[in-house]
Amino acid sequence: MGSAATVLAHSWVDCAKYDPVNQVCLGYSRGYPGRVNPDINLLYSYVFSGSPATQAMCNPKTQSAMNYSPLFPIATVQPGETVYTSWEQNGHLNNAHPTKIDILYYPDANKQFADVTERSTAMVAGTMDFATNSTCYRPEDSNTVCFGSWTVPKDLVPGNTYHFAWFWYFNQNPAGEWYSTCFDFKVEEASYVVKTTPMNVLLAMDAPTNVYAQGMSDAVQKQMAQVTTLGKESQDAVTSYSSQAPVASGTPVVSQSPTPEPPASSPPVEPAQPSSSTTVAPSPAPQKCRPRPVLV
Repeated sequence: MGSAATVLAHSWVDCAKYDPVNQVCLGYSRGYPGRVNPDINLLYSYVFSGSPATQAMCNPKTQSAMNYSPLFPIATVQPGETVYTSWEQNGHLNNAHPTKIDILYYPDANKQFADVTERSTAMVAGTMDFATNSTCYRPEDSNTVCFGSWTVPKDLVPGNTYHFAWFWYFNQNPAGEWYSTCFDFKVEEASYVVKTTPMNVLLAMDAPTNVYAQGMSDAVQKQMAQVTTLGKESQDAVTSYSSQAPVASGTPVVSQSPTPEPPASSPPVEPAQPSSSTTVAPSPAPQKCRPRPVLV
């Protein structure tokens, strides 16, 4: 009976930094094979059965190292940014007694997760419900996408890469049953920031297709280039960017201002020639855009 529960659970992070406004993925977890891979369950699901005294925290088959690719790259974030992370329900909706997910991390960029016992010693960046009407797009669909938000710790230092573990306390097995997915974040002073939007508004959108779990497109790379430094600016005030990625129908797209028509051409005007006694001032050098400093 316990082994059947293990087979049924099998969940993992599909997108470490999810953009629920545009319904695209801005960064993946370690060794992510994509939903198009028919063996993703065997490759990526990682269970701790029966409350083991010791076991590798990260899946040895796919997550023992920071292995990313251009198709499934690491995410870039900044201190204090609200991040959304996504997974699938896999038939484990529970509104009455929701199971919990912890986002574990260490504030030391040189420290990576080694053993499951660190679930009790690592710091917790956020806690989320696994699958409820308040975290899943279509609760009646056993394979619907679910997601939650948490905050990147403000004490992380830009220019470093930090290590995280998504840790789900499933516990259908009375002896204990947990799942983990390991991922990393590059922390910089500026990053693409998802506009803070109420969960009920986000969940009212059409459920996304798996396109966001199939790899990084050129359109999403263009979106990620639109970086913002939050500082003391509220994330609520950030303007959302439309990636024009192929997302699910019904997804709201931020409209772009139309390009104004050029004015009607006029007859050329002969420029005046300065006299020999006139001093012509040199044109000012173009102003370079300077990055806005981080405010603390």
